[in-house]
Amino acid sequence: MAGFPIEVAARIKTLPPYLFAAIDKMKQEAIARGVDIINLGIGDPDLPTPAPIIDSLAKAAKDPTHHQYPSYEGMLSFRKAVAGWYKRRFNVTLDPTNEVLTLIGSKEGIGHIHLAFVDPGDIVLVPSPGYPVYPVGTGFSGGVSHIMPLTKANGFLPDLNAIPKDVAKKAKLMWLNSPNNPTSVIMTKDYFKRAIAFAQDNQIIICHDAAYSEIYYDGKRPASFMEVEGAKDVGVEFHSLSKTYNMMEALSYQQAEDDLT
Repeated sequence: MAGFPIEVAARIKTLPPYLFAAIDKMKQEAIARGVDIINLGIGDPDLPTPAPIIDSLAKAAKDPTHHQYPSYEGMLSFRKAVAGWYKRRFNVTLDPTNEVLTLIGSKEGIGHIHLAFVDPGDIVLVPSPGYPVYPVGTGFSGGVSHIMPLTKANGFLPDLNAIPKDVAKKAKLMWLNSPNNPTSVIMTKDYFKRAIAFAQDNQIIICHDAAYSEIYYDGKRPASFMEVEGAKDVGVEFHSLSKTYNMMEALSYQQAEDDLT
């Protein structure tokens, strides 16, 4: 391939530099200059995975029944554990057979859900500042991001009333994130109700990124989008084991299942 030019696909040309890669480059350049830095880069858990999870991983790795490809939708036992956790944590009832899906990581689902619903030219409502994968996934599917600014004047929440009516009618997806990264704002059930009504009026799918639901203070536990009536009719919620349990992709379903139960 080095002997002749290779043209990358048009969709690749539309992708901006990945923010976290750019931050890492700047960090390494600063370290090389001898700068003592405080790392405010990607939110990689800096605490060890709890020992019981590691022990369960080691045990599960020795079980020959785990030395095969898993179901494409994830082990049913794990999905049942997730449904059980949702019931205990949020009092939300989920059917593990058709309402819970296992992913390689929540980033996989966040990045790829656009490919399932967004055609070229479709609009996706994206909060800013926010996770770079929201607009990147939009662009990769040929969609167009409509930015919802998170401003102090609106409590750092997306202002649903500020979205032009013609934009709302053309939108396919809307991204919400609570607790929010980077603002830390937590959406109330009342806000979720208004977002659901907005989605119903405009036939928009709400994608709620709830990766940080278990990071809170003073016992003020954030609500799940799924706790609000009508949420299942218009939306999907993404969770992450990495933020809740300091578990990265290398850890298996089995030890996560043990911990959830």
